Amino acid sequence: MTLSAMVVDDDEFVRGVLSRQMSSLGIGRVAVACDGGDAARLLREEGPFDIILLDLMMPGVDGIEFLRSLAQSRAPADLILTSSLDRKLLETAESLAQAHSLRVLGILPKPVRSSAIGELLAKRDAALATRFAAAPVTVERVVAALRTGQVVPHFQPKVCARTGEVRSVEALARWEDPLEGRISPARFIPVADRHGLIDELTASVSEQAMAALARWSQLGFHPDLEINLSALSLERIDLPDRMAALARRHDIDPARVTFEITESALVGHLSQSLDSLMRLRMKGFHLAVDDFGTGYATLTQLKLLPLSELKIDLSFVSRAVRDPEARAIVESCVALAQQFGLVSVAEGVEDGATAKLLQNMGATLLQGFLYSPALPEEQLREWARGHGMH
Repeated sequence: MTLSAMVVDDDEFVRGVLSRQMSSLGIGRVAVACDGGDAARLLREEGPFDIILLDLMMPGVDGIEFLRSLAQSRAPADLILTSSLDRKLLETAESLAQAHSLRVLGILPKPVRSSAIGELLAKRDAALATRFAAAPVTVERVVAALRTGQVVPHFQPKVCARTGEVRSVEALARWEDPLEGRISPARFIPVADRHGLIDELTASVSEQAMAALARWSQLGFHPDLEINLSALSLERIDLPDRMAALARRHDIDPARVTFEITESALVGHLSQSLDSLMRLRMKGFHLAVDDFGTGYATLTQLKLLPLSELKIDLSFVSRAVRDPEARAIVESCVALAQQFGLVSVAEGVEDGATAKLLQNMGATLLQGFLYSPALPEEQLREWARGHGMH
């Protein structure tokens, strides 16, 4: 299928260069526009376009204004954002486009290299191939996967920032389809959420994870366990009793289990959640706020909640070494956890420099690919044995 593209830039010379680059990369039809207003007109008259390469800084209707009109038109284009502005503004524009539910292939500072465009187009081709090769995730498929035991927990270790010792593991839902292979949680969890299956999914993962914890204990491996809860699960008034019964059935001390809920879910459902959170804590379980820094929790709300742990979102942790603003956010979160007497967990630790930075900041636990991805039960046990855990 022949691809089409639109280049939006106020500089005529740049438009020409970018158009020729697009054509040389196999784009069959390339239109050009001098500003956002011109681009909106072309979109109506000649669109849709598969790819739009958009400059942000233009006189007249600028790139940010065009993003707004593009979102309103619901045009299914993949965006490449470019500008001579500093990278921070490009990243902010990318976040804005994503907030408008627009697809962003990438951001490219000027001058734009043909090879950089080629890399983004290759990335798009790979994503499309994956998208069309996979069968759609329907509610019927999710129900069948849950009922036949295809949804299982994988476990990602969290290590002590000072000693590197494994302290706990986070149970993460994974779908192992017999034909398609592993299906990303990003594809099936939203379906479960929309169709009222998230509570069944949580119950299944919790049951399997606690059973694994009990088996590990018999082998002399004693990590704590963390399980994610959705806001909808917290609205079930019987949740604390069900989880306490599950812990008793597997002879697990509730103090070894921490339930995580995202900051945004806490903010949106605080009044409904507080009852279950209090009762879970009263039964001996611990509580963590996940993805901290991405929602709108206030200090008052943090003070109200019976939390034990604060998890710092990987979007800040992964950039902390090279981005002073991200580093300041991570440092503030660690300090906040210390002031509230909470364990601080940094997610998304992928290199030694980040781990060292977090250790110096005083973070309690570290989690990320530097140590291990999420692994099936037996592989996690082998990994732990290889890292000196019995």
